[in-house]
Amino acid sequence: MTRLREVPEVAAPAVREFPPIGERMRLAYLELWARECQIDSDRPLAVSQAEDLPRPWDPANCHDPDLRREVWQWLDQVVDWLNTEYAWDVASLTPGCWYRHPHLVHDLGTLADQRRRAGLAFTSTPLEEWHRYTLPMFIDRIRERAKSYCEEAHKDPPGRARILRYNSLEAVAERQAWYDNDTPARSPAANPDNSEFWLPQDPVIDPVTGEYL
Repeated sequence: MTRLREVPEVAAPAVREFPPIGERMRLAYLELWARECQIDSDRPLAVSQAEDLPRPWDPANCHDPDLRREVWQWLDQVVDWLNTEYAWDVASLTPGCWYRHPHLVHDLGTLADQRRRAGLAFTSTPLEEWHRYTLPMFIDRIRERAKSYCEEAHKDPPGRARILRYNSLEAVAERQAWYDNDTPARSPAANPDNSEFWLPQDPVIDPVTGEYL
C-alpha cells in the first residue's frame, strides 16, 4: 500500500503581499493626484504649488521628518520583500546596507513606486512590464554597481578618494574660477533695451497654452 507523503504545515503564506504604504505617504500621493487633476483642468495652476509637494518615491525630496521616516520604513520592508520573493541567487540580493548606498536608495524608491502602481492597476499589463523590464534592470544595476563589495560588511565606495578630491577646497576654488572666467560680463550690446528677464514671484501658467498669466 502506497502512503501519501505528508505535506508540511505552512506557517506563513506561500507568497507575500507587497508592503503597503503608511498614512503619511498615502496623503502625499493624494495631494499629488489632486494637483495632477488640477493641471488637467481648465484652471491655471501656480507653479510653486506643485513644486513644493513631496514625491514619496524620492526620499531626498521628503523634507517632513515623519513622512521621511515612513518612506525609509517602507523601503526597508520592500527590500525584505524583494529578497524573499524574487531573489534566488545571491547575486540578485539587495545588500543589507542598501540604506548607506545613495545609488541604491534612489533606485529602490522608483522601483517600489512602480511596483505599487502596477499593483493598483485594473489589468496585469503594468505588473508584467514591471517583471519584464523594471525589476531585471534594477537587479542588473545592483550587480554592476554594488558587486560583491558588501558581502560581509559595508565598505566605502571605491571612488571615495576621487569624490573627496572633487570636493576639496582647492578643487572647488579652481572650478569656480573657471566658471567665472567663462561667464561673459553683461553689456549694453548684449542687452540693447536694458531690460531684465523677469518672472512673477509666484508664476501662474495656463495649462493649455503654457503661457504665464
